[in-house]
Amino acid sequence: MALEPRRGWKLTEEIRTAAGLRLYYVGVPAGRSGERPAQRGLRRGAERLRRAGCRRAVAAPDFQGWEALSRAGLRPVDPSPLCQALAAPLAMAWLEQKGVPLDGAVVALSGGRVDRFFFEAALALAPRVRSLAVEARGGGDLLRLLEREWGLPALEGAPRGADLTLRFPGAAPARGPCLDVSGAEPDFGGLSLAGPEGLPEELEPLPLLALLWEEGRLREEEIRIRPGK
Repeated sequence: MALEPRRGWKLTEEIRTAAGLRLYYVGVPAGRSGERPAQRGLRRGAERLRRAGCRRAVAAPDFQGWEALSRAGLRPVDPSPLCQALAAPLAMAWLEQKGVPLDGAVVALSGGRVDRFFFEAALALAPRVRSLAVEARGGGDLLRLLEREWGLPALEGAPRGADLTLRFPGAAPARGPCLDVSGAEPDFGGLSLAGPEGLPEELEPLPLLALLWEEGRLREEEIRIRPGK
């Protein structure tokens, strides 16, 4: 859904595509710049999406109609699975930007339990960093695997001296620099994600990337990690 800078009552409806994925577009007249869009128009637009079979929505970063979408049974796309899948590349990019050599870095992984994304991040980082620390339920088995496969000096519990902590769902508060991939509002420490050229620029990038990745339209290696300013 998008708010269009025009007056009137008529909704815009059309099918658009992003990386081959069909998106049902509804535009709601928002009046002149700075005016608050009519709640009635937002409700009508949300019902159109619902009747079209939509259950999730993407919108611009400053979209003001999420309450209307929620009441119609639509929810935003959750970007956290994609963020967790990219946890290891994000960590390595952050360390590189900060000038911390990977082979001298201590990285802590913190979460409620060792799930698929936590496990994959540990396996990706193990051959690249000096040491990993694991703070999660089931972490002991993971530590023994890392020590057996890589001879990696792994620590149980997040140390105070870690160069970086990766926070997964259920993580304890971090004690130092961290990247948070635990929820719908991730913190990449100044980094950002971008997809290939040609994606709709008016939509909030992260939920759109997450949707395309989830639907198999975008591979992880096609997502670029951009450094902070």
